[in-house]
Amino acid sequence: MIRPSSLVALALFAAACGSPPPPPRRAPPPPPAAKTADEADTSQQQTMYVYSPIGKRDPFQNVYGARENQPRPPEGRKATPLQKWSLDQLRLALTVTGTASPMAMLEDPELRGWPVRIGDFVGKNWGKVTSIQRDQIVVTETITDRNTGRVYPQNITIQVPQSQNEQADLKALKEGEEMVPSPQTAPSPGGR
Repeated sequence: MIRPSSLVALALFAAACGSPPPPPRRAPPPPPAAKTADEADTSQQQTMYVYSPIGKRDPFQNVYGARENQPRPPEGRKATPLQKWSLDQLRLALTVTGTASPMAMLEDPELRGWPVRIGDFVGKNWGKVTSIQRDQIVVTETITDRNTGRVYPQNITIQVPQSQNEQADLKALKEGEEMVPSPQTAPSPGGR
């Protein structure tokens, strides 16, 4: 006869022999070593791409449209002689203010003088004289954004150039010097 204890041992032995032992658990991989700032920057710089449109054509621009970059003149207007030159080529010679209709004199690169009043067109971009002040004029050009169609006004000032004496006097005034009139010789009573 078989004893019950040997029967239990035999059952445990049979149960243990039928299944393989469980595999050992794997240890989690160690965390990666922290990168220094230089290593992190170089790895990102190698994989990062930044698009630059400089020197490339606009893929959304209409190539069959008008290629002209010059603004179109207002309806029924012809270009004035002062519209042959850009604003940076023109020089403000003088202004006349304090009247009902102020006036200014612009010189072109050929040293010819042209009188202008408020509302006159000046420059290649159809700029309009909007203000004439004591030592400057303001010309307003409109810029059209071709993508959105919005029109933006841009004010450009042209100033009367200052002589070296005027610049020296302004510098002396800013530094706090007192301005004293220069001595002038009085005419003699005999007329000479």
